Amino acid sequence: MHPIVTQISSPLNVDSVELYLIRGEINAIIDTGTPLSPQNDIAPVIKELGLTLADIDLILNTHGHFDHTGGNSVVRNMSNAQIFIHADEVIAVENHARYFEEDFGLTVAGIMGKEHIEEERKNFLEMAGPDVVVNRRLKDNDIIELGNGCNLRVIHLPGHSSGSVGFYWEEEGMLFSGDALQGLHHGSRLPIVNNIQAYKRSLERLNNLPLQLILQGHQFRGRVLPPSAIRKREEIPQYLQDCSEVVELINEAMNHIVPHASGKTVIGIADELVAKLPQDMGFKPVSQLSEPLLGAMTVFYLLREKHF
Repeated sequence: MHPIVTQISSPLNVDSVELYLIRGEINAIIDTGTPLSPQNDIAPVIKELGLTLADIDLILNTHGHFDHTGGNSVVRNMSNAQIFIHADEVIAVENHARYFEEDFGLTVAGIMGKEHIEEERKNFLEMAGPDVVVNRRLKDNDIIELGNGCNLRVIHLPGHSSGSVGFYWEEEGMLFSGDALQGLHHGSRLPIVNNIQAYKRSLERLNNLPLQLILQGHQFRGRVLPPSAIRKREEIPQYLQDCSEVVELINEAMNHIVPHASGKTVIGIADELVAKLPQDMGFKPVSQLSEPLLGAMTVFYLLREKHF
């Protein structure tokens, strides 16, 4: 990949979350995974490089979801590392309880029903880990200097979440994109997009960026490309096209479904959506998934966007 970049995989249910260590004059970790990731997954890998968690100087969060920020507190406590995240995602790191009440909890109620809120709140707060204070609120085009020739430019890529960012190493054409580019997601679940129009604008922006390598937060799949967290130069145009095509098809199908959706559950609407998508995209009905909450999120966001 690169002499100063190391990929670290951290198991997450049947998937994994992908983290990246950059060894500059400043050692930076891009995302920290779950509360168990630092000790179970990050520490053993960086030990092979002669480092410990105490040697991490900087945490760069691509967005505020707990599978990417849950390890922040552990790394901070071991190293006193600074934490950088986009301004729109600060609440997701600094005040988990408030974030649940104002954002994720509303999604739970809308999809699963209010009777599931307490259980999901407990699970959410456990996975999120302790609250931590953010040192720098990032904005688009900020430059983060790590030394050893590595300067990262912040590329604001809303769509998966409002404050999703990529960290762009322009000299290498390398983009650490977190979950900003969902492809066809992983497994057989719909991609998670909270704002389709913002997502499409983010994709358009990347189509005009010279990219040699995209390093993602999960093993996302394409329509013809196999699951992978890393997309190389020759794959990138196809992958970005797949990202765009799937949300266009989702939006088009929802435009047909919404006028007749009164009285239906979000999961029921999501199943109708899946039935309208091409079978070769490989999506299962949301009602058949082990985590229907995650599977129905994009439908919930679209219904809200369409004022349903």
